[in-house]
Amino acid sequence: MGCIENASHGVHGREVGTMATADERQACGERLRTERKRRGWFKPDMARALAEALEAMGERQWPDLPTLKNYILRWEGGKVYPGPLYRAAYARAFGMPEDALFGMAVSGASWEDGTEEDDMRRRTLLGLLATATAAPWAQRAEHVRAEVTGAIRPTTTDRDADTWERVAFDYAHEVGVLPAGQLLPDLLADFSEISGIVAGAHGPVRTRLIHIVARLAALTAITLSDLGDPGGARRWWRTAERAADESGDHLTASMVRGRQAVFSLYADRPLPSVLGLAEQAIEIGHGWPCAGVASGHAAKAQALALLGRHAEAADTLEDLNGIFERLPERTSGDGSSQWGWSLQRLHHVTSHVYTFAGDLERAGNAQDRALALYTGRGYLGRAQVELHRAGCLIAAGDVDEGARHAVRVLESLPAGHRDNGVARRTAVMSLNLAPRTDARRPALRDAYELLALPSGER
Repeated sequence: MGCIENASHGVHGREVGTMATADERQACGERLRTERKRRGWFKPDMARALAEALEAMGERQWPDLPTLKNYILRWEGGKVYPGPLYRAAYARAFGMPEDALFGMAVSGASWEDGTEEDDMRRRTLLGLLATATAAPWAQRAEHVRAEVTGAIRPTTTDRDADTWERVAFDYAHEVGVLPAGQLLPDLLADFSEISGIVAGAHGPVRTRLIHIVARLAALTAITLSDLGDPGGARRWWRTAERAADESGDHLTASMVRGRQAVFSLYADRPLPSVLGLAEQAIEIGHGWPCAGVASGHAAKAQALALLGRHAEAADTLEDLNGIFERLPERTSGDGSSQWGWSLQRLHHVTSHVYTFAGDLERAGNAQDRALALYTGRGYLGRAQVELHRAGCLIAAGDVDEGARHAVRVLESLPAGHRDNGVARRTAVMSLNLAPRTDARRPALRDAYELLALPSGER
């Protein structure tokens, strides 16, 4: 082993040497890159996280963000091994113990390397202890905060309802955009808090809050669907249904069932059950042009296509177009929240129906129109439409290219979205269009194997 220069600044800004073999550097780089991507971070995000960790550790000086980004490139590339200070910073930034992140100590390191190294190890140990206790204390702190909030205002007022309407509005624009694993803890914490507030509410304020609870429960169900937990999602849909019914708002009750029907398509739920939910959404909404009735028709058309009842699917799609034309502008013009029903949704549904009906020309046209409308943050919707395109390639006989396209789509998703349950289920549905005689084709098997791999191995 030779001594390498490590890109790790001490408190005085000088580099500190660390002994590491080429294999150790390479393994370390791969681990750091994997952990970063697992969190959906790009290198500038990682640089900011390291700077924040260094500040929290009590460091007074550290490199600027562009320099940190260059260090990250060298560390992840296996060119150098992080020194003690940056190993501690990485552990703090990732929220995990340093020994779990880096494994055994680097060859040649010892506890007798000098006072500066002792000081670095002291900070490392403090950072490790902080990491080990952060999660449980954060949970306790949130519990205490919720209790204090309830004690400050035991009587619930319209101001509380106004606040929670803003919270629900924000979540409606974040679910499906931010990684589900990032959102779920916040959703659950907020749901716990609003539960206590509802208990102290009466009259119209209580009705408003229950209406909000219905939406938050539905958003939690959608998030669990994205995490690939259909059982958990189903339980939260039941809560959303009950709250929506209790609120007395038939449009919300319809919307909850409509969205549930759509997401049930990706939960291995029996398709007749999906049809039943879709019909409920249409019935409860009295067929009125609203988001719930539109989602009901959308889920019905897609389920019929999957059942092979293509003529009925086409008729239902025609009904959906009629509903869409009569939607209020606030609904059809909302392309950024879970409660909107914009033109991109219509083209998305049309793409699904015609892909699985085998009408490849109409499917392709719908895919082109849908993709033209997705914004930069619409990762998942765009991925689903591209997976429909993969299905069309397979249905047209080009099984290898269809399978390869599905793999490219999944691998192009940001790291925080690659495990998305809805996207992965869409991929399976498209791959299943391949004839059984092609089941052993290498490209198809590679695609199925990618879907079978656990997180972190893709």
